[in-house]
Amino acid sequence: MNAPDLTPSPVPSTSASPGVYIPGHSKRKLMMILYGAILFALGFSQLWTPLYLVACGKHAKAEAISVTKTKEGLPDLVLTDDLQIQSKLESQDRSYVFWNEFRFHTADGHAVEVRAPVGSLLKPLYTLVDADGLPTTDSVCYDPKHPQTVAFPLIVSTWFAPGVLVFAGLVCMIIGSFLFYWSKKPIELPHIPSPSEAAK
Repeated sequence: MNAPDLTPSPVPSTSASPGVYIPGHSKRKLMMILYGAILFALGFSQLWTPLYLVACGKHAKAEAISVTKTKEGLPDLVLTDDLQIQSKLESQDRSYVFWNEFRFHTADGHAVEVRAPVGSLLKPLYTLVDADGLPTTDSVCYDPKHPQTVAFPLIVSTWFAPGVLVFAGLVCMIIGSFLFYWSKKPIELPHIPSPSEAAK
């Protein structure tokens, strides 16, 4: 019969060894990049025409000639002076949309009538006569080959909503790309001392 081994067993170390963390969830981070790309493409598709017309189109001064008041299911109402417009304003009903109609002259002298691409609720964006009693005017950029294709660069709404989409899309793509890059990278966790180590 063999004698029992009386050698003491080694005591397991209580110190916490450093570990490695891999974030993972790569597919979800790819989806975030894709979602950002869709937002960016949607916003840029709405910005492309105004940007092109501002950079490459012709510029002119357009004069406000009338306001068209519209509501789904009802005939359009054309208002040709500010007294009519004042009597037809809506204080609460947001189902009506007011559209400013403009006239401008191309470089070769042709008169073109267009509707501002942005409508307004409750009241028009512009009155027909300014504070000095002169016809209201605004800058317009147009395509010389297709003068009905216009952009009004001074109307904030021309840029605001598409710009927000483009900015949100870029932010999503940048953050998603950063998270995706680190999703499969091992990250070494710092060593956390055990209570016995901390007491030394």
